[in-house]
Amino acid sequence: MRAYSMDLRERIVAACASGETAAAVAQRFGVCSRTVQRYVERARRDALVPTPIPGRPSRLAREEEAAFVAMLEESPNRTLLLLQEEWQKEWQKRSGVFLPSSTLHDYVKRLGGRYEKRVASPASAVK
Repeated sequence: MRAYSMDLRERIVAACASGETAAAVAQRFGVCSRTVQRYVERARRDALVPTPIPGRPSRLAREEEAAFVAMLEESPNRTLLLLQEEWQKEWQKRSGVFLPSSTLHDYVKRLGGRYEKRVASPASAVK
C-alpha cells in the first residue's frame, strides 16, 4: 500500500484547521478518520512527511528490473517450475545475480506477469 500524497495530507490538515470535524474530513477525502487524526497530530509536530515503509530493499535495481521484464516478455507462457529451472540460470548468466524461487515468483506477480499452472495429473487407478 502506498502512502497518501503530501498534497492530500496538507488538504486534510487545512480542512481540519478550518473547523471541520475529523469524520467530515475523512468522508470528504475518502480516508479513515484515524488517518485524519494522525495527520493532524503529525502536522502539530512538523512531521507530515510520510515515514519510510520498512522492509528489505529490492534485489534488483531499476535497470535490472527492466531487463527482467524484457526476459519475461520473451517467453510469457512458462510454468513456475520452468521459471525456477530455466530463468534462474538464464538470469544469473545475464546479470550475475542469483534470484531465489520466491523472489522470481514475487517479481512476476508484482510486475503483473502470469505463469501457466501445471496441468493436473490423472488420478491413479490403483488405490
